Amino acid sequence: MNFANSRAMLKEEFLKGITNFDNHRHLLWEALEKTTGDIVECGVGMGSTPFLAQYCKDAGRKLFSYENNLEWFEKCRHFHGNVFHITDWNVVAEKHLTPSVLFLDEAPGEHRKIFLDLFKLRARIIVAHDTEPAADHGYQMRQHIPLFKYWKDFESEGAWASIASNFIDIR
Repeated sequence: MNFANSRAMLKEEFLKGITNFDNHRHLLWEALEKTTGDIVECGVGMGSTPFLAQYCKDAGRKLFSYENNLEWFEKCRHFHGNVFHITDWNVVAEKHLTPSVLFLDEAPGEHRKIFLDLFKLRARIIVAHDTEPAADHGYQMRQHIPLFKYWKDFESEGAWASIASNFIDIR
């Protein structure tokens, strides 16, 4: 990945090469552009961490990335200085009371519903991956739609992503 360091990241660069694996980038871009504060990434990966890191570097924003899988942590730790290996997701909730953007792509996927509920009145915008109805038997995130004033799905063949907020109209 080669982004120019002399200017802010362009939308085209952020969205380049998206697949079902990383279709959440459409909604992450929207969330980043509608907020100004800290970004918290739960679950690192090649489809989010390098893009978020470059965007935040260019925009002068803070990014905090958390991962409980040591292999993924090792793959992504070099993208920025705030990538942490954790064994308990509660660390995130204790350290980040009101993030501007909370990205949920952590494992186990069943944990994402917990953070949807916990951060519904704390995060300005939440982006969650794997929100398609077919995955709901395990992840159970769709039952949380009524907890948010605003909710929008990004539907693609296979995995879906969703953006939610009680503060910012993202529809």
